[in-house]
Amino acid sequence: MTTSQALDIGAAKQRLALALRPRIALIGLTSCALQFRGDAEDRIAVTDRMPHSDAAGPGAEAWSAATVALITALDADPDLRALRQRLFDVGIASAFEGDHDDAGLWTSLVLRCPRSVLSTLETLAADDAGIARAERNEVSAQFAIYMLRNHHRDWQANRTKLPDVGESPYTPPEEWNLLVGT
Repeated sequence: MTTSQALDIGAAKQRLALALRPRIALIGLTSCALQFRGDAEDRIAVTDRMPHSDAAGPGAEAWSAATVALITALDADPDLRALRQRLFDVGIASAFEGDHDDAGLWTSLVLRCPRSVLSTLETLAADDAGIARAERNEVSAQFAIYMLRNHHRDWQANRTKLPDVGESPYTPPEEWNLLVGT
C-alpha cells in the first residue's frame, strides 16, 4: 500500500459526509442493534486496509504516519465536525479508532448509540426527509419492515413473511446506491 492510498482525504471525507447523515447513520446503527445485544455501534472505514503481513514491514511506518495525518485532517474538517456534532447532539458519540479483522488493519470512525437514542435519530432522519408529522407513524412502520427485510440476521425468512416496502423511506431514491463500493 502506498502512502497516497492511505492518505486519500477526499475519498474518506466523501464517505464520512454521506455516512454521517442521519438517514444513513440510522440504517447502520439500527442494523447493529438488530444484529447484536447491547448498544448499537457502527464503524465507517476511513483508511484502506493494510494486510497483517505488511503491518510490521517496511511500509508500516509510512502507513502509520499517513493515517495520523488523515485522521488529524478529518477530525479538523469543519463540515465533518458539524455532521458529527449533529449526531452527538442527539446522543451519538463518535471517535476514530483502529480496526482489524483476520485480513488486515484499518482505521474507522466508530459511532456509538444507546438503543434509547435510535428513535430520536429516526425523528432527525424524518425531519431531514421532510416527512409530515401526521405520516411519521406509518413511515416508521415502513422503516421497521425495511430493516427486518434487509438488515436482520433472518432477512431471508423475513422477505417471505413481510411485504416489500422498497428502500428506506428516509433516503431519497438518488442516494440508494451511493454507499455501495465505499
